[in-house]
Amino acid sequence: MTASRMIRRPETPKAKSSVHSSASRTGGAARAAAARSLSVLLSFSAILAACGPGEGQQDGAPLAQPAAARPQDQAAAPTLVRVGAFARGEIKTFVDVSTDVEAEYVVEVFPKVGGAFVKEMNVQEGDAVAAGAPLLLLDDIDFRIEVRRRESQLLQAKQTEQQRKVQLSETRARERAQQVVFERARADHERALNAMKGDIDVLSAKELNDADATYQQAMAEFEAAKLAAERAESEQELARLSCEAAAIELEAAQNDLNQTTVRSPIEGVVQRRNVNAGLLVSPSTHLFTVIDPTRLIANLRIPQEDLRLVSHAGLPVEFRFDALPGRVFAGVVEAINPAVDPTSGLVKVRVRLDAEAVGQVLPGMFSRARIIVASRDDAVLLNKRAVVYDEGDTFFFAVEGDAARRHAFQPGASTENEIEVLQVDGADPAAPETLGLRVIFVGQDRLRDGDPVVIAGET
Repeated sequence: MTASRMIRRPETPKAKSSVHSSASRTGGAARAAAARSLSVLLSFSAILAACGPGEGQQDGAPLAQPAAARPQDQAAAPTLVRVGAFARGEIKTFVDVSTDVEAEYVVEVFPKVGGAFVKEMNVQEGDAVAAGAPLLLLDDIDFRIEVRRRESQLLQAKQTEQQRKVQLSETRARERAQQVVFERARADHERALNAMKGDIDVLSAKELNDADATYQQAMAEFEAAKLAAERAESEQELARLSCEAAAIELEAAQNDLNQTTVRSPIEGVVQRRNVNAGLLVSPSTHLFTVIDPTRLIANLRIPQEDLRLVSHAGLPVEFRFDALPGRVFAGVVEAINPAVDPTSGLVKVRVRLDAEAVGQVLPGMFSRARIIVASRDDAVLLNKRAVVYDEGDTFFFAVEGDAARRHAFQPGASTENEIEVLQVDGADPAAPETLGLRVIFVGQDRLRDGDPVVIAGET
C-alpha cells in the first residue's frame, strides 16, 4: 500500500461572525395617496418640518413626546399623519461567518520504499484518479534482485526442512526398535529375579548377572534413542521456522517491489504533484496530494457568545461565493466542537455542503456562510418607522375613527427596516382586526392616545 495520511487544511485562527435578521415581505401593498386640498397639504408640511426627530431615537423610531412639552393650544388641533398596514412574510435570524470551503478528505501520498529514482509519471495536477490507480513508477531493478535472492533462500530453507523431516522419521524408527529390545530385556531380567527367589538351584548367579547386564544395556540404548529422536524433532522444528521466516522475507521483498508502483489511496483528484521523473525519493518524500472534491465541508468559527443561538446540529446554512455571484448553496451544521479555543475564544462548527455544490464549488473557495438559527415563513412584520419607544415599552399608533390609539406590542426578530410583531395588546397579531389596523407611519412622534388625527396619505 502507498503510505498516506489524512490532513486538514490549515484554517485561520480567527473568524468574524455577526447575528442578523432578514425579512421578505409579501403583503401590505401601497394604496394610492388620497387627494387633499392645497391648504391642508401645506399645513401638513409645516407641521412635519417643525417636528424633527427627537434625541434618543432607537432604529429611526421616535420617542413618545411628553405631554408637558406640548403647547396647550395644540392639544385640540388634529395631527396630519400618513398610515400603512402590517406586512406578512418570512423573517430569519442568522449568524454570519466568513470562511474557506475545504475537501473533507485530503490525502498526502508518500512512497513506502526509498532509495529509488522516479522512473515514470502517470498523472498531472487536476487529473481524476480512482482508488488504487497508479500515480508513478519507481525504478525497480534493485527490488527485483532482492526478490530473487529471497526466493533462493526460501528454496534452500524448504530443502533443509525436508531433510530434517527424513532424519526425524529415521530416528523415530530407531527409537521404536530400541524400545522393543528394551522391553524384551526387562522381561528376561524380571523372570531371572523371580526364579532366584523361588529356587536358588534353578538359575546360577552368572545367568542372573548376564540378564541384568543385558537389561541395563538395553535401557541405556533406549534412552539414547529417545534423546536422538527429541534432538531430531527440535532440528526439524527449527528448519520449519527457518522456512517460514524465509517465506516472510520473500513476501516483504515482493511487497517492496509492488510498492515501486505508487497508487492513489482514494478516489479523487490530484491537487498537487511535487516530483518529476529522475528524482531520488525516500519514505519522507511528499509525492502527491489527492483530494475528494465530492465531499465539501466548512469549518466555521463563531464567538462563544453565539452558542446560545447555534446550539445544536442540524441547523441550515446558506453559502454565498464571490466567485459565483447570485448563487446560494445549502448546507447543514454537522457538529459543534464541545470546547472553546482558549486562545481565540472561538468555537469550531463543522458544516457539510449539500451535493448540489459538487462540481461548482471548489475546495479553497472563500465563502460567506449564514447559519439560520430561526425562521418563520408567515410572520407579522411592522416597519420600524411606526415603532415608538417609551421607557422600555414598544408600541405604535393606529387611526381608529378620527383619533390615534396607542397599541403596545411584543417585538421579535428584527431586520434593518422591519421588526417582527409577536403580540399586540397581549393578543395574536395575525387576528383580522389587528391586521386591518391603519398604522401611523409618519406624524406619530407627538401623539398621545386619543388625539385627533387627519390622514394625509398612505405608505
